[in-house]
Amino acid sequence: MAIKNASDLLVYKKTSPAQPQITRIKIKSSTPFKDFTSGQSIIINNITDASGDITDGLAQAITANSGSSVLTALKTNVLNYQNYTFTAEATADGFKYIDFTNGADGPVPTLEIVDGTGEFKAGAVEIVLIQPGQSLVYQPIAYSTSASISMNTDLRDITTKDSEGWQENVAGVRSFEMSTDALWDVNNAVGVESAVNDLVSGDSVDVKFSDRVRNLVATEEVYGSGWITPAQVTVIKHREDPFGQFTAAKLEVATAGASRYHQYQQPIGPIEGKKVTWTFYVKKTGTSGSLNVLVYTSRGDGSAFYNPVSIEIESGSGSIGTPIGAVKSITGLSTAGFTRVKVTTNSVISGTDFNGMKFRIYPGADYQNQTTADKIITASWQIETSEYASDYQNPTEVDCYQGKAFVNSVSIDAGTEENATYSASFTGTSELFVNGLGHELIGDPYFDDGLNVWSVSGESTISNGVARILSTAGGVSAIFKSNILTFNEKYCLEYTVSNYTSGILNIVLGGDQVSIPSSVGTHKIYFTPISPENDLVIKRGSFEGSAICDISLTYVSVKQVFS
Repeated sequence: MAIKNASDLLVYKKTSPAQPQITRIKIKSSTPFKDFTSGQSIIINNITDASGDITDGLAQAITANSGSSVLTALKTNVLNYQNYTFTAEATADGFKYIDFTNGADGPVPTLEIVDGTGEFKAGAVEIVLIQPGQSLVYQPIAYSTSASISMNTDLRDITTKDSEGWQENVAGVRSFEMSTDALWDVNNAVGVESAVNDLVSGDSVDVKFSDRVRNLVATEEVYGSGWITPAQVTVIKHREDPFGQFTAAKLEVATAGASRYHQYQQPIGPIEGKKVTWTFYVKKTGTSGSLNVLVYTSRGDGSAFYNPVSIEIESGSGSIGTPIGAVKSITGLSTAGFTRVKVTTNSVISGTDFNGMKFRIYPGADYQNQTTADKIITASWQIETSEYASDYQNPTEVDCYQGKAFVNSVSIDAGTEENATYSASFTGTSELFVNGLGHELIGDPYFDDGLNVWSVSGESTISNGVARILSTAGGVSAIFKSNILTFNEKYCLEYTVSNYTSGILNIVLGGDQVSIPSSVGTHKIYFTPISPENDLVIKRGSFEGSAICDISLTYVSVKQVFS
């Protein structure tokens, strides 16, 4: 671990688990439509699939003028295919309703139903947010002045008469302990009271011993869970970022209009009461060299507070343009390299009923008049609780040890003003995972045992430590490892491409195929299987112009992510 001093060591506690959004859709039981004719449509917006991708503008025909007909069409023809789960239909106060749970954890926009060719009567539709979606949140337990971790292995005596007088042992039970001393801010939502409650209840907690996490953005990719992009913007993934990885995204306005954006939402807990600095990298592509920037805090009732911010260019080409109200403007981006933009709130984040902060960019010079020529590439977003911008920290490369533990002890010494000195210790109750990753699930990541461990299809081969995904005529060609994945769990796939001749690579996630980088080098991809199928399949991509594919791999690793 790259620790510079003791204050860089922190013990983090999971303060809120990741959870999906649950939405109750209520439709008037009888005649919710005006002048209804069978086959008229409604429009469903903000549909979130199991990967966190958002779909808008999906039309659905309705066969009868009743609440049950609308709900049946939703659950059977729309949301069932987007990995939603749902309760049985119920009746209350003249409405039929169903609770829908989306398949992705994290903050997502609320489902919306609007008129299509069919027109609802006033008040015929109600949508109630039963549970807001949120990402798993780790917060430091106070502000540590020191932290320590110890890992132990008990030895089991196996000495026999054949040991020739020497004691012999084998490794036995393993355990770990963590402790921290901290200066605690009594106004902070996480700290002594939380630890005392854990100690009294006797429940285990999730703890993480880590380098200091500066970047609150949960992913290195600028898409997926936590990211929101309406259907009017096309997201092209796996573009090269400023650090030579493939985590950037190209954003293209698909239809002309206003408010075509790309957004990340940060839960309010870790940033409340603090100033926030947001940095991101952006680059011109095509003819568009401008973008707009907006930061605002959302309330539980759906209203917004537009945070006053300062904006500046940290590095690269570009200049600050004339703002449009609360929306800031940047012009003069270059195709030659990335520009790093810094946005800082002018005051601490505080207010009534805030539930999250939204960070949004709009391709183009004017977010109110965007065209299909407006395209940019963005990468490496960072949100930190400071008024200064630090170097970019990849959130997937922060060294840590993580596991479940009991709170052993908590001690508090009264301090001056609003501070106290706080100490706590934890004893592990489970395995300790390094960097939040579990065991290697591929028994042969270097292809040493070849077809004794792996399977192939088509023209693909595995020999002498090399897996070659080969297709000379466009047929199915793949390598695969059976029965290693679990539906809806998150995994880290790391692989090395040793030779590239032509074609692209896909991984199969249930019924869907996702393109992954195929250039020579080592790549890391995070994914979540979206169907009960449990095989890892790496295959020839089916979208390239040429049918020929010839790509060699020398390493494939898969580990479950426990963050």
